[in-house]
Amino acid sequence: MFVVYGADRIGLSYIRVGAAICGQMGGCPLQNAVGGLPSWLGAALAGNYGLLSLGIYSFVWAFPVVLFMSIANAAADDSGLKDRIVDSLDPLMRKIGLNGRDLVPLLTGFGCNVVAVQQTRSCSMCTRKRCVSFISFGSACSYQIGATLSIFHAAGREWLFIPYLAVLVAAAAVHNRIWYRIDQKWAAYFERRQTFLQKPSWKGIVFRVKEVLQQFIFQAMPIFLIICLAATVLNELGVIRLVTLLVSPVLSLFGAPEDAAPGLVFSLIRKDGILLFNEGNGALLDMLPGATLFLLIYLASTFTPCMVTVWTIAKELGMKTAAAIMGKQMATSVVSVLSIMIIWKLTLCIFK
Repeated sequence: MFVVYGADRIGLSYIRVGAAICGQMGGCPLQNAVGGLPSWLGAALAGNYGLLSLGIYSFVWAFPVVLFMSIANAAADDSGLKDRIVDSLDPLMRKIGLNGRDLVPLLTGFGCNVVAVQQTRSCSMCTRKRCVSFISFGSACSYQIGATLSIFHAAGREWLFIPYLAVLVAAAAVHNRIWYRIDQKWAAYFERRQTFLQKPSWKGIVFRVKEVLQQFIFQAMPIFLIICLAATVLNELGVIRLVTLLVSPVLSLFGAPEDAAPGLVFSLIRKDGILLFNEGNGALLDMLPGATLFLLIYLASTFTPCMVTVWTIAKELGMKTAAAIMGKQMATSVVSVLSIMIIWKLTLCIFK
């Protein structure tokens, strides 16, 4: 947790420095440089979803978290601590249809869901789909964690972050338990090991970190750039604006104003779209009660995986499986939001 928080602070610092430089220079040099280009090309390069603007932002935001998480995972792996944790938590993981070894990609998902989905190749055939489903729902990636921390901080409710993570993981466990049948026929193949602890070596850590960073740069980043192009096209065609209008009535169900619709819609494309809830210098956040803010962030986080993750799941498991995982996640997200809202209102009535 502290590793992820610290890495996101670094990413935010880079972004703030870039914003300050643009402000001092009277506008962003990148946008000035593409000013003479055709509008469609300028939008593709330096628009809100441009390859150079949003693409670079994607790298700056995610890379510190992926780096720190990979170092932490590599140290735990090389020291034998990961094997000890995997074996210790195996009985608990079986209750949601997974096994201890599936814990590794779940933890990786808190750095980058794309890399985590790719790491599920090491899972057994019986548990891979379930593991991908859990990552999609409950492993908050670097964008999601950083954006959520920023929003809770801007709203003056930082204390909501820990309950948010707890509910996220608990809901993902219930989600897997409901949608996927637990089959213990393969349990005998997972043998208990004699684990040991040792001092990690720098050579071992560097070797493991290098592999993760190569996956991020050469596999995850190209997908980010493709999504940037797709989002630019949808934005130029007015599709995103249309979807925003369609989503507005849904928000009224739990007391959120329609001004929150853009943040919800953009979170379906990228999880740091949650940052749009802070538009207007926090005017929207100031008018939201704590419970409504919590439900809004939770819904934006869980309603669908981001498009990069959907793309990766489809590439790894097929479009049909990706669509099924996405549909089940939507259903669980909506039902869990309504359940949390009902429980909260009953609690208020009891303690009044």
